[in-house]
Amino acid sequence: MHKSILFIICICFSVCFLSAQTEDPSIKFANTITTTELKEHLSILASDAYEGRETGTKGLIMAADYISAQFTKSGIPPIEALNGYYQSYPLIEFGWETSTITGNKKLFGLMQDFYGYATSNNPLTFTGSEILFLGYGIDDSTYSDYTNVDVKGKVILVSGGEPMLNNISQITHSDSVSAWTKDWRKKVAAATAHGVKCIMIIDPNFDKIVSNPQWRNFLEGKLLKLSSEYKQSDYVNNLFISQQMAEQILGKKKKLLSKTLTKINTTFKPVNFTYNTLINFNLVKSERVVFADNVLGYIEGTDLKDELIVVSAHYDHLGMDGNIVYNGADDDGSGTVAVLEIAEAMMQAKLNGEGPRRSILFMTFSGEEKGLFGSKSYTDDPVFPLENTIADLNIDMIGRVDDAHKNDSDYVYIIGSNFLSTELHSINEAAAKTYTNLELDYSYNNTSDPNRYYYRSDHYNFAKNNIPVIFYFNGSHDDYHKPTDDIEKINFDLLAERAKLVFHTLWILANQDARIKVDVLQE
Repeated sequence: MHKSILFIICICFSVCFLSAQTEDPSIKFANTITTTELKEHLSILASDAYEGRETGTKGLIMAADYISAQFTKSGIPPIEALNGYYQSYPLIEFGWETSTITGNKKLFGLMQDFYGYATSNNPLTFTGSEILFLGYGIDDSTYSDYTNVDVKGKVILVSGGEPMLNNISQITHSDSVSAWTKDWRKKVAAATAHGVKCIMIIDPNFDKIVSNPQWRNFLEGKLLKLSSEYKQSDYVNNLFISQQMAEQILGKKKKLLSKTLTKINTTFKPVNFTYNTLINFNLVKSERVVFADNVLGYIEGTDLKDELIVVSAHYDHLGMDGNIVYNGADDDGSGTVAVLEIAEAMMQAKLNGEGPRRSILFMTFSGEEKGLFGSKSYTDDPVFPLENTIADLNIDMIGRVDDAHKNDSDYVYIIGSNFLSTELHSINEAAAKTYTNLELDYSYNNTSDPNRYYYRSDHYNFAKNNIPVIFYFNGSHDDYHKPTDDIEKINFDLLAERAKLVFHTLWILANQDARIKVDVLQE
């Protein structure tokens, strides 16, 4: 009896011992990714104190300092090549200063009587002696306001829209308007091609534009461009003016506006007139250099350390509109805190003697909301050679559930996984099936997707360099890019599960013998 019990105990002990010996170590470290720590990080980064983390602001600097402090706390050392955790890059901040137009002895103000895009205008100090009203400003094969008209060096005034008769376009011959109405750039490009000095377009929606807070913020606020991409506009100066401003400039000839357009609409032939009056432009733009930072945490591998995997998320958001804070808890606070937790888990593995064979770069980007600036800056000037970078796992919004999955929240959208490497796609699928209960949704995994998600986050700058990528995404929701994207709406259990999927995929990529193959041509 006692010998039998002893034998059973020994068998059980042996089974337990062997089980412990063969246990998958990735599970142990993945389980250090907790909802508690994710929430702790996000409650700080997505708080009002960080003022929406807009690139070029104090809030972004605060967020960068917090992220680097967490890398230090996790035991991830500073990067020797950077002498720290920050990769800084220069931007040009530009926008309108006080700009005015004086015409027909009347002073007109920016955002009161006219507006213009700072991106498509250059500074202009100029006085003209006449204004040419040039109909709709169209230069098309079927109709052209420029036929037999000398416009070089002149100020022209045109109407928005195109010739219409009984709600039928004279250009498309249908009730659908042409690109001359839909895209203001066509009229500006035509004016540029003909050597016009400045084009003023009468905007029928002027009042709606200037009274909309978001439009006002964009048109009056400061804009950013990578310094390497900033240049003077190729367009002639182009301004959108109110109907009232047009009539005041034309003075005695204001009644000719409607008469001329009526004649064009009914005859489908160009009609124009000139009004002799002094018009002065004083369009002033500000320009200054500012710097933004990507925050990098590097864990060196062992026998395959020269090969690198990037795990990324952007930590910037939209900043503030007056006193309203755009906290960006999901976009992309969720991705940022996931990177922090995955980095900590992988560093614990290294400190435990079970670190990755390949090196891993945990990178949080700035400038994503402005145009993928941070990731482009890195891929243009990488800290580690791109030819040795085998993949980018990019996390952008993984803390919420979209409308399509209200009844089944155990999912994550996967985008780009098979665009450059079928092996990467298979590894991620195996990780999801083995370690999670997540359904991988490929609804947006298409370069022709009308949402264009594949092109809209930081992974794309790696994909452009033939580096395989996966974009992890929860889909859009009603709070996207709104001040209501707050921490109270984050599903932390789901956030943790999705972060663990990224960790397990990373673990496999970092430790398998062969580098994944690039076997699909980039479109």
